[in-house]
Amino acid sequence: MSTGDGGIRGEIVRVARLLRTRGLAVGTSGNVGARFDDGQIAITPATMDYDEMTPDDIVVVAADGSPSEGRHRPSSELRIHLEVFAARPDVMAIVHTHSPFATTWATTRRDLPAVHYVMALLVAPGRDTVRVAPYATFGTAELARNAIATLADDHAVLLANHGAVAVAGSLQSALGRAERVEELAMLAWRAQQIGGATLLTAAELDDARLQMARFPRHRGPST
Repeated sequence: MSTGDGGIRGEIVRVARLLRTRGLAVGTSGNVGARFDDGQIAITPATMDYDEMTPDDIVVVAADGSPSEGRHRPSSELRIHLEVFAARPDVMAIVHTHSPFATTWATTRRDLPAVHYVMALLVAPGRDTVRVAPYATFGTAELARNAIATLADDHAVLLANHGAVAVAGSLQSALGRAERVEELAMLAWRAQQIGGATLLTAAELDDARLQMARFPRHRGPST
């Protein structure tokens, strides 16, 4: 998609506003980014109210993070977007949230366990948790390196004492995965109140993934 096309910028604004309406962000927390076909990256600006944001406010940077277009500073977590896009050719969109249950779980610095089969939408085959990246100060290169190292080939990662990152081939799918992370964290927290969940195994998640492929309406975000 050409950087001259406002469609992707408008979609970033739409998804950013949904973060708040769907309870995935408070105030100006979180950020949303997408990659153009030419490698440039569009991302929400720093500290701007989502309700006031327009497509013209979206910042565009080169693949190395150097300025390209836009009158604002990019999000403080631009480095995470740069690292993920550089390492993952399959990823075209990133949604970073401070959603309450996922962030609560991230404060424990414990991997989010497979309390429900929707975990299969978030992790690579053979895995059974959304892992937690080691803590680093927000907006730093260290945090970005920790995030991509822990994410690896999964579709979501928690950031210790910070929040969550979901990645996908489209903005809508990345948003859906961010919602799934929040759902799983909520279920895991609630299960702990009644003694803890019986967890699914990686093999059971692999079976669920195969079943989702047979029944597309249950598949959820797939790219």
